[in-house]
Amino acid sequence: MDGPETSSRTWDGRLWRQLSRWARTHPTALSYGTSSAAAVALYAVSAPLELALYGVPVLAGLLVLALQCAALVVAPRFPIVAVGVFTAATVLLSLRTQPSSAPWPWTMTGIVCFALLVGSIWAVSGWRLGVVAYVVPVVALFVPMATSPEAVTAAHMIVALGVGVAAALVGALVRVSHQLRQEREHAATEVERRMVIEERQRIARELHDVVAHGLSLIQVQANFARYRLPHMPDDVAAEVEDIARTARAALGEMREMLGALRGDEPVERAPQRTLDDLPALVEETARAGVTVRLRLDAPPMPTAVGIAAYRIAQEAISNAVRHAPGAPVEVSADAHDGALLVTIENGWSSGTGSEPSVCTSGHGLIGMRERASILHGTLAAGQTASGGFRVSATLPLEPPLGRERGSAAE
Repeated sequence: MDGPETSSRTWDGRLWRQLSRWARTHPTALSYGTSSAAAVALYAVSAPLELALYGVPVLAGLLVLALQCAALVVAPRFPIVAVGVFTAATVLLSLRTQPSSAPWPWTMTGIVCFALLVGSIWAVSGWRLGVVAYVVPVVALFVPMATSPEAVTAAHMIVALGVGVAAALVGALVRVSHQLRQEREHAATEVERRMVIEERQRIARELHDVVAHGLSLIQVQANFARYRLPHMPDDVAAEVEDIARTARAALGEMREMLGALRGDEPVERAPQRTLDDLPALVEETARAGVTVRLRLDAPPMPTAVGIAAYRIAQEAISNAVRHAPGAPVEVSADAHDGALLVTIENGWSSGTGSEPSVCTSGHGLIGMRERASILHGTLAAGQTASGGFRVSATLPLEPPLGRERGSAAE
C-alpha cells in the first residue's frame, strides 16, 4: 500500500512539472505576473514608509512612487521607457526629501526598486540595456548630491551602487541559465528529430520485408502458373504475366526506396521477430533475475502488427529493467474490439529505495509511438498510482476503412 509520504511526493512532483511546463510555454505571462506582483508589494511598503520617514507630500509622493514601481512592470517589454520613468521618479523624490541619517538621495525602497529594475532588464534584455539601467539612474542622482554634499550621502550612494552590482550579477546568471536551458532544449529537439528519422527507417525496412515477402510469392506463383496449368487460355496467361511483371516492378521500386532511406547502412537479412517470439524474450529476461509474468492471448494477426507489438514490448521491458531494477514486470497481449492491446507494467522499485525514474520524453518512447502511429494505433505511457510505470499500445488488426478506400483510389 502507498503511504501518505509516497502520495505526497507524487502529487508534489506532478504539480511542479505542470508549473514548470506552464512557465516554459507562457514566458510573457510569467514575466508580467512576477514584475506586477513585485511592484504591488513594493508600492504597498514604500508609500507609508516614504511619507512618514522623509516627509514627502502625500499626493505627490503617492503619484511619484506609483510611477517608480510601475517601471518594474514595463521593464521586460520596454526597458528604455522603464529606465526613463524610474530615473525621473527617483530624482523627483530625492529633490523633495532632505538628507538625514536614512539613505539619501536613494531611499530604502528606491534601492530595492533599483536593484529589481537592473536585475530584470539585465536578465531579459542583455548586458547592454542592463548597463543603461544601472548607469542612467546613478548619473542622474548626482544632481541632488551635488547640491547637498555630505559624507553620509556618499556612503549611502556606495551602498546603492553595490546593491545594483549584485542585482546585475544575479540578472546575468539568470540570463545565462536561460540561454543554456534553451540550448539544451534545442539539442534535445534535434536528437528527438534524428531518433524519429532513424526509427522510421527501421520501421520502413521491417514493413518492406513483410510486403516484399508477399510480392515475391505473387511473382513466383504468377511466373509458374503457365507451367502448372499448361492449358491456360492465352488471355488469362497474358494477364498472369502482367501480374508477375507488376509484382516484379513493385518489388524493385520498394528496394530502391529502401536503399534511399537506408543510405550506406548494410542490409539486415535476419527474419524479423514477431509476437510469437515474446515468450522467448520473457524467458531471457527472467534468466537475468527479473520477475516477469506473461499473459499472451493473441489471435493470428498481420506480420507488421506482430513485429510492432514485439518491438514495443521489448523496449518497454528494457526500460523497466533499466529504470526500476528489482521491480516485477507484467506483460500482456490480447485482442479487444478488432485491435491488439499490449500492456507492459512494472511495479515500484523497492530495491532502490525510491521511486523508479520516469522519462516520458525518452528515445524509447519516441520509437514506440512511431511504431504505433504508423499502424494507425495509439500508445499511452505514464506513472501508475502505485508508483510504477505502464506502457499500453493499441494496434488495429485491420487498417481503417477510410485508409483502405484512399489506397484503392490511389
